[in-house]
Amino acid sequence: MFSHTYAAHHPTYRYHNVFVPEENRIGAEGDGMQYTRSWFRHERMMIAARCCGAAARLIEEATEFAKNRNIQGEKLADKQAIQFMLADSTTELWAARLITFEAAEAHDRGEDLKSLHARCSMAKLYASEMANRVADRTVQIFGGRGYMRKNVAERYFRELRVDRIWEGTSEIQRLIIAKCLFKRGLTAM
Repeated sequence: MFSHTYAAHHPTYRYHNVFVPEENRIGAEGDGMQYTRSWFRHERMMIAARCCGAAARLIEEATEFAKNRNIQGEKLADKQAIQFMLADSTTELWAARLITFEAAEAHDRGEDLKSLHARCSMAKLYASEMANRVADRTVQIFGGRGYMRKNVAERYFRELRVDRIWEGTSEIQRLIIAKCLFKRGLTAM
């Protein structure tokens, strides 16, 4: 059982001595890695997009809370520390969106697959780490309320953590990006 709430999201299937007729194969024989790489590119883009959406929701919720929460006669939103956390979160969200949008557009343009692989890794790496930072700040802004199960900040704080792991950990994304940089150079990415 996983910490996030995606029910039955990770089934395990085991096949033994299964014959797949040629007409039922996906792709040509021996093309499994090409299919797998395509899967990773698409999944990494979906993770990046989902993380951008989660961060936007968290920023909206934290902003609304800060605008309405009174602390000793002052709005929480008037506290510079809160303003800084929200400004940093918003700036990082915009950066993640731009990286994600550019990687998606490069895919739509049909750019080189190896470059796309690195771009999708960059989008997933940046967006998933950004969303985790935004979730952490949002919990901080909500204070004790942010740690309660009924609060959106707690839920996202818990659920977003997995996005830095599946479809390749952040460290794996860094290896993919660096490998592409060393082989192809910065302009080819």
